[in-house]
Amino acid sequence: MARLSNNNQPSISLEGNTTMNILNRFAVLGLTGALVAACASMDSDTATTTKADAKPAAAKAAEKKTKPDQKYVIYFDFGKATMNEEGTTVAYKLMADTMSGYKAVLLTGHTDTAGDKNHNRKLSEKRVENVKQVFSEIGIDPNKIITQFFGEDEPAEKTADGVKNDKNRRVEVVLKF
Repeated sequence: MARLSNNNQPSISLEGNTTMNILNRFAVLGLTGALVAACASMDSDTATTTKADAKPAAAKAAEKKTKPDQKYVIYFDFGKATMNEEGTTVAYKLMADTMSGYKAVLLTGHTDTAGDKNHNRKLSEKRVENVKQVFSEIGIDPNKIITQFFGEDEPAEKTADGVKNDKNRRVEVVLKF
């Protein structure tokens, strides 16, 4: 089972057909984003708009960079590479965040130390590729997704060899702005 961890916020568990639920929710998010964008682009006061446009380009660039990268973690069942519904919650949160503009999405795959080291490296790669596929299906530009995988080499929690640890079975997601 995948769990969402983002700034210690509670996780959400969902059931059903992953691809169809993702596409349905993506449609709702897309329509919501379009509505927000349309409302944001409406001018309510010409003087205010003119004043905002007068800011130097350097100040505008500095404002854009102040948005911090967004970090998420998708956890996996032992020996599994596929995301379940709970893991797709991360995808929906990412989709909402990407509506405000992003440069890249970094996916980093990991495993616990149980099992063969070579198998774990391949498993972490499969996890990353599955997450990338789901993100691509909901509209995150696959050309902006950067993948890397470490197997058991960079655990979230250090353990002895051969130990099953659910915090180490993960794909870390960083939304770069």
